Amino acid sequence: MTAMAWTRDQVLHISGRPVRVRVQGEGSPVLLINGLGANLSMWDPLVEELAGFQVITFDSPGTGGSAAPYLPYPLSRIADLAVQVLDELGHEQVDVLGYSLGGGVAQELANGHPDRVRRLVLVSTSCGTGAVPGALRALMAVTTPARHYLKSGYRVAMKMVTLAPAEQASAQLRQRSGNWHNETPPSLRGYMLQMTAFARFGSLPWLHGITQPTLVVSGTHDRLVPLANSALLAAHLPNARLHIADQWGHYLLQDASSGAPAAIADFLSAESATWSATWQGAAEVGEAELAQFLAEAPKSAHPARLVNRVVRKRYSTRRPGE
Repeated sequence: MTAMAWTRDQVLHISGRPVRVRVQGEGSPVLLINGLGANLSMWDPLVEELAGFQVITFDSPGTGGSAAPYLPYPLSRIADLAVQVLDELGHEQVDVLGYSLGGGVAQELANGHPDRVRRLVLVSTSCGTGAVPGALRALMAVTTPARHYLKSGYRVAMKMVTLAPAEQASAQLRQRSGNWHNETPPSLRGYMLQMTAFARFGSLPWLHGITQPTLVVSGTHDRLVPLANSALLAAHLPNARLHIADQWGHYLLQDASSGAPAAIADFLSAESATWSATWQGAAEVGEAELAQFLAEAPKSAHPARLVNRVVRKRYSTRRPGE
């Protein structure tokens, strides 16, 4: 892919706090919402695949060049911040991609501000409360921002996560890992507040109300956010399909050879979402398929596993009108 035509970084002052924003390229606008503790530099491999789009990224509070608030907040607050960023840039409606924790923000954005979202992409993320927990060891690796502060901390965290087979073989991912701190590390307060916000997040009660065409993307070997969570989202969303990257895990956006970046670009660029090759090749997830995904999900020692199972049974996958 060719490089973006131009890049503009700026700091917007929203509600009295600085928010770093990057706008790259020209074309249909797409907003990317980042994961836990990550800043906008993480998006570089995906942005290369999005030539022909105007790509908008921003640092969530407490990461990169954006200041952290002092008090806890819900994920919907970051969604509201994203809307204010779009207002400042003059965009009425955009495509939205949320990755990991950012996927929760993207769900809040599509639910709370449906007129601002044309199409939705949810990558390696979950519904929050009611989700299938990841491997306890992998989750422990990301409970501290030490991986952003110390090179040794980064190496230990990646070892605890246990990369997927394709990720272990990825030269591009190894090269990206050399920049282990990814520019400016998150503040400790900002990191903890993000974790607290996601711990309070739960979208199962209202997922059925998100009607935008939604592509849900996951790797088969994601130990942080198991594939069953993407199946859960695809089953509860009324207009969604599931794209699976075989042998890939949580970092499938960091290497174009996973096929996920190209699939996302195809989904977003098609005149109609349903005409895209990605949509036509992705899986529909009904009640029977979801039951199979859940049965095959790895068992976690996470203490919330049984509670989340009870929560899942509380909400039916039946779509409105069925």
